[in-house]
Amino acid sequence: MRWSSVVRQCRLDCVRVDLFGLSNMLFMLLLPVLSCVAALVLTVTGAPGQVAVSVSGGVSGMAAVMSWMSALRVNVAEESSGHRAMNGMIPIARTSQVAGRFLFLLVTCAMWTVDVMACSVFLAFGDMMDSGWAGAMIPSAVIFAFSLIVGSILMAFSYRFTFRAMMRIFVVVIVGLYALVALLSRLPFDWQGLLQGVADFMSALIAVVLCVGVYCISAALAIRFYRAKEL
Repeated sequence: MRWSSVVRQCRLDCVRVDLFGLSNMLFMLLLPVLSCVAALVLTVTGAPGQVAVSVSGGVSGMAAVMSWMSALRVNVAEESSGHRAMNGMIPIARTSQVAGRFLFLLVTCAMWTVDVMACSVFLAFGDMMDSGWAGAMIPSAVIFAFSLIVGSILMAFSYRFTFRAMMRIFVVVIVGLYALVALLSRLPFDWQGLLQGVADFMSALIAVVLCVGVYCISAALAIRFYRAKEL
């Protein structure tokens, strides 16, 4: 696998979805602009910090979905239009195609993370958020980790299952996680405090290891699925 081929595949995917096109750039620029306006309004009106936190949560939630959805648009388009067979005509090896697609996922996650970071900086201006400047950067790190993990898993299984099947599996997993949290809340001891203590001690290390591990394993699975598929 050659790095130049991986980069070429990533650039091809960027062109396919017009990632750096004017419309997409204006849409991503709209969020920081609206956050700046909201920050000015909240400063003038003297609104409590909880309002800024709510606005930041809304922006982060949308970015968490848009980041991995932007990367999956290529796979969805290939599946819906039946153009995946055209990949056999591209002068790029299959392994490099998959690696380039995962590099494309990394690019979209990074772009939306920067967008959330800009929004958080505007909302933290003037100490409107109780967590301060350092706390304003936390949503960016969380969005990047969440988007990379979810996007990597869905990207890998997009080479094995249809998009509708993946969405059904995704819904089942989310419902299962909520059910698990509900069951844990019934435990007779403070599991949240215990978990929070462990997370505070090793949160950064665990997050990095988890992201890298899921990203690499998902890429390896995607390569295996794609090699076994007939174009």
